[in-house]
Amino acid sequence: MGYIALYREWRPQLFQDIVGQEHVTRTLQNALRQSRFAHAYLFNGPRGTGKTSAAKILSKAINCERGPAEEPCNECHACLGITKGSIMDVLEIDAASNRGVDEIRDLRDKVKFAPTEVRYKVYIVDEVHMLTTEAFNALLKTLEEPPHHVMFILATTEPHKLPATIISRCQRFDFRRIMGRQIVDRLRFIADEKGVQVEEEALWLVARAAEGGMRDALSIFDQVISFGGDQVRSEDIIAMVGSISSEILADIARAVVERNPPAVLGHIGTLVDNGKDILQLMHDLITYFRDLLMMKTVPHLEEIQDRANYDRQFAEVAGMFDTQLLIQMIEQMTQVQNELKWQSQGRLLLEMLMVRLCNIQSFQPEDMLKRIQELEAKIAGGAPLGAGFGGGPQAPAAVPPDILRRLAELEQRVASGVGAPPAGNRPATATSIQQPPVSSAPEPVSHAHVAQAPAPAAPTTPEPPRPVAAASSTPPASAGLDKIVTAPNPEALAHAKQYWTKVLDEVKKQKITANAWLLAGTPVVVSNGYLVVAFKSPIHKETIMKPIFKEIIDPIFTQLFNGTPTHLYAVMESEWERFLPILAQRASEPSGGPPAPEAEPVDEGKPPAPTETDTPIPVAVGGRPAPTEKIDDLVEKAKYLFGPEHVTVLE
Repeated sequence: MGYIALYREWRPQLFQDIVGQEHVTRTLQNALRQSRFAHAYLFNGPRGTGKTSAAKILSKAINCERGPAEEPCNECHACLGITKGSIMDVLEIDAASNRGVDEIRDLRDKVKFAPTEVRYKVYIVDEVHMLTTEAFNALLKTLEEPPHHVMFILATTEPHKLPATIISRCQRFDFRRIMGRQIVDRLRFIADEKGVQVEEEALWLVARAAEGGMRDALSIFDQVISFGGDQVRSEDIIAMVGSISSEILADIARAVVERNPPAVLGHIGTLVDNGKDILQLMHDLITYFRDLLMMKTVPHLEEIQDRANYDRQFAEVAGMFDTQLLIQMIEQMTQVQNELKWQSQGRLLLEMLMVRLCNIQSFQPEDMLKRIQELEAKIAGGAPLGAGFGGGPQAPAAVPPDILRRLAELEQRVASGVGAPPAGNRPATATSIQQPPVSSAPEPVSHAHVAQAPAPAAPTTPEPPRPVAAASSTPPASAGLDKIVTAPNPEALAHAKQYWTKVLDEVKKQKITANAWLLAGTPVVVSNGYLVVAFKSPIHKETIMKPIFKEIIDPIFTQLFNGTPTHLYAVMESEWERFLPILAQRASEPSGGPPAPEAEPVDEGKPPAPTETDTPIPVAVGGRPAPTEKIDDLVEKAKYLFGPEHVTVLE
């Protein structure tokens, strides 16, 4: 062939020609100078970084007729023969196609023979990680104690696949990715030698596309020269490798920080319609935002300074972003990048991502501290509790832990009413308990008994369960329905059903698995500080009662009922259906004690004469019984069972 590819034409022939691997070349040259070179070397690193080239240069240096020397002369018979591949004593073996134990056995049998043309016999085994386990075992002894005229050079891109017994028998050299500045300098040197005019930005685009590999950079550069001739522009590189220009990336970043979704989606749509690959587009966006983050945190980094030199808008765009905001954006972008591998609607995912990035909130410590101070003021000043059920704006994901902890403690105190003023001094809210007004006019006095009678309709509000007076007054959850459901509150149940969807949403924000289990339940009764939820499946009932879920759900129930401590109690639907007749029977029974005799008519202002069977009953004033404990309990139970508008106390 008359033409030779650039990466072959400009393959390093001296140690000084190897770009970006000074830590390797200097060590090897010092060893050659002192004649301390080993019998086995392991060169590992990314593709296109000079592993095989360094192996061939080393084989020339130890076999040079003027050496061993720090640099081969490339003029003697041995150097020229090794460069052309005509010296049979220097063998380059492809382990990917010669990976079996039989090939290694053949190599082991030939090792014992002395070289015929040069000083040392050299075996360069490329992609050595492809050898089988049996082949590695067959190579072990020979690799450890070869004849004095033999050298092994193993090259691989995946050293973790090599057995430790192989690695321990070699001197290991790690080849690094080549920096962008070094690739650009090498490409400029080659362009000058070739007489090709190249824009500075075009060289940097090639270096970024090569991802640290000189061979990839030369291949791309060779292709671009064929496309553009003696003039290589950045537009040619963008057209060839499918990357995005710096101007478009800067425009997208500006639109994101300015919260302008139409502009962002317009750029994305244009790029996709022009044939840009979604994965490549996402890769370029992540790389650009990563560079913005590096500019904000480590602006003195060499690669960042180089980008700022050829991309004039880069520093200006970086100044528009907050560091924490960039971190949150990059996290979301990397998540979508992983999802793109398994989704067919890549464009839709990318567009949704860009809209979310435009709406993401930057975390500002001042805003979080202001929110904490407002909560502290509510606790100290007695602001209404329970208002705005459902929570305020959620904090960003990357909030400092100490601020989150302090905020959570304050919100918990506000939700439970700790440190708040007494309920009597607290302003009423839409969900607070309202007692019906008490009339000051006296009513006719008679023998007291509880009866169902028409009553004037008074405006009432739905009242959540009454607060528990003391911890000992709340029946334990293990007591069963007969102990818990002694005073059902129908209005509180209606309130719970009305806001049940919000309750589920709030549980989902705290723990999605708790929401999944609670979703199968239905609230059936509110009584004695418990919200009873019925389930069809036993596994749902048993799981939702675990402490890990109850410690999340109980505070939300308490928040639902305006700070009144309320706990979850789960039952089976069949168990609740069996309990309903018992509840109905309790409601139909007299409120307690023997039935009172019918009231006899009396003269106005004259109380009836007591009989032997009558028990003295305190007099009621204004429709409310006198403060006797027994009568109070009966009246309250009747109000809970039938509702306060259906209960009238007669004397």
